Amino acid sequence: MSELLSVGQMGYYASWFLKSKVGSRRPLVNTMLINFNCNLKCKHCSISGNAEKLPSPSQMSWGDAEREMRDFYEKGARILFFEGGEPTLWVSDGKDLGDLIRLGREIGYHVVGYTTNGTTHFFEESDVISVSLDGPREVHDEIRGTGVFDKLMSNLEGTNHPNIFANMTIMQQNKDEVRRTAEIVKGHNHIRGLMLNFITPPPQDIALSLKEKSKVVEEALRLKKEGYPILNTTKALRELLKEDYGKECPHWVSAFVLPDCSHYYGCPMENTEACKQCGFDAVREYRLITKGNVSAIREMSKRFAYSKP
Repeated sequence: MSELLSVGQMGYYASWFLKSKVGSRRPLVNTMLINFNCNLKCKHCSISGNAEKLPSPSQMSWGDAEREMRDFYEKGARILFFEGGEPTLWVSDGKDLGDLIRLGREIGYHVVGYTTNGTTHFFEESDVISVSLDGPREVHDEIRGTGVFDKLMSNLEGTNHPNIFANMTIMQQNKDEVRRTAEIVKGHNHIRGLMLNFITPPPQDIALSLKEKSKVVEEALRLKKEGYPILNTTKALRELLKEDYGKECPHWVSAFVLPDCSHYYGCPMENTEACKQCGFDAVREYRLITKGNVSAIREMSKRFAYSKP
């Protein structure tokens, strides 16, 4: 059954890719920010730093979430990711994130995942889980709060989920900690790899200069050669040094839905100052995939495009 499902998924992705080459712009990924609330106040968080500017309501209802999930499935999306805030805190009408994940599977999404700070609990029904890991204990806690690292590691020990990866946001506080972070991931039984991103300002004062970014990228490339589980493809790592990625970014690959159900057919930061200093690796991988880059297609698909066994 899983083999048949994988064949069906591969067929859909191939069809989507071929149609994109002749001008189709149907989103493949549905990224849903289901809430803005969080149990942490991280130094680099654009949500907590702009609380007064955020739209209301700050949380999506169950009914709205179901409607948006079905709507974007009909529009062509087959990968569904829940974000926040901290999405594991979301509850509505007696439902929680696990119910949303199960609904996504029932609707027909090939992959359902979410991003978390890892301090609450893991929803095992998810195909992929992205946990925030910004360095070894003292660095991670400096950025996210005292005791956060130990809570994350304790929760990781309590799960056997097969597809958890760490997401590192690189800023001034941790720009020299990529190797130590990679060592933590390599030695951990429950983390399958490390994805590197640069902070996308604001805040500006902890962002890296191009020279500092270049040093990080070279370190990451060395780590890949040494066998560390860096998930970024080599090409995408180099493209992280292209700061103004607006003209190259395939915004249309991912749709975004905010808690007030406002829609963005592309990145919510498109055409802003933040867009000109984009630090997200995903948009580089998206572009490489739409260009037919074999390495990006192979490496990203096995981690993020298929249902877990």
